[in-house]
Amino acid sequence: MSVFLLTACSSNSQPTFANKDNKNSSTQKKAVKASSKKTQHRAASSSSSSSSTKHETTRWNGAKAAALRKFMDQWQQTMDQQYESYTPAKNVNFYGAKYPDELANKTTAVNDQQASVEWSDTGSGNKEYEVVAVYSDAEYVQNMGEHLYIFTLHNGQPEVLITQQNQGMPDHLIHFKQTENKVLSTGFANIIKGQSATAPTSSSQSNSQKTVSIVPAALKRTWYGYDDDGKLNTVTITDDTLTAGGSKIYLHTRDNNIDPSQEPQHDDWGNASMGNIRGIDFLNVRGWNQTAGDGEYYGVKQENVAGQNIDVMVEAGGAGAWCSQTYYASVDLAKKQQGQKYDDITYYDDAD
Repeated sequence: MSVFLLTACSSNSQPTFANKDNKNSSTQKKAVKASSKKTQHRAASSSSSSSSTKHETTRWNGAKAAALRKFMDQWQQTMDQQYESYTPAKNVNFYGAKYPDELANKTTAVNDQQASVEWSDTGSGNKEYEVVAVYSDAEYVQNMGEHLYIFTLHNGQPEVLITQQNQGMPDHLIHFKQTENKVLSTGFANIIKGQSATAPTSSSQSNSQKTVSIVPAALKRTWYGYDDDGKLNTVTITDDTLTAGGSKIYLHTRDNNIDPSQEPQHDDWGNASMGNIRGIDFLNVRGWNQTAGDGEYYGVKQENVAGQNIDVMVEAGGAGAWCSQTYYASVDLAKKQQGQKYDDITYYDDAD
């Protein structure tokens, strides 16, 4: 932020001690004027600098950090997860990388591009991403499905980044992307603005409105899969929830004759149904208020790999339920089968 220095003009009147009969009076006048300018110049500079610092530190402070902690306490309950806050005084061990100290090692990539980042207590600095908070569930997750969130000011704008990367990449970077969880990103943005942030609980956790699960037993677990860019993604499916890309959807069923646009708005509900397509029993999930589109499909198919039958979870979409990615029951298996295509699965590449 630029600091504007204001230089005051000295008065035209003589200083009270000036003696018109003194041959040095002219010199004294000039000295006093110069001194007055310097004094006022320093005062203006100090005032402007103080004002600038005050403005910058309002981006992030202790009160906003406390508001984020309170918000995260609420939000983690809606996700059925447990998170801790981490600072330079208390790092988290995220698959061997210590955060937030790792930020100083220039290993951060955002959307596959190396980014300049740093920890900032005020939210101000000269980096592209100023990190003001770090949250992770690493201490509570045992199945290689850990999440790491960094709360940043990206060129001054609030942005929440997430990674689930659990092993080294060829470029030696740790890859983050912007969270798809709208509740989380909106809550953080409100806190930055000095507004209140509350995570919804009643609508998403109302047992009286949840239906008997239609999810097949074969789908109920955490699945791991590498996408075309080599990034590990996870999908967790339970009786009545589906968590993918950092967002959790609560599964419900309804009469398909009901107009979704007339239903009460529920951003974190999904309309679930089952159907068999090309021999795969697919769970189809659409937004509760979605009026167009085909939603996402999730189904399990057995494939023979090295003489053994393994479960392959097919994630599909589009009008033809075309496969967009395959997932596996373990990270190791997902790594071994990375990029593998199966003859009896119809992929997007096969679509007419």
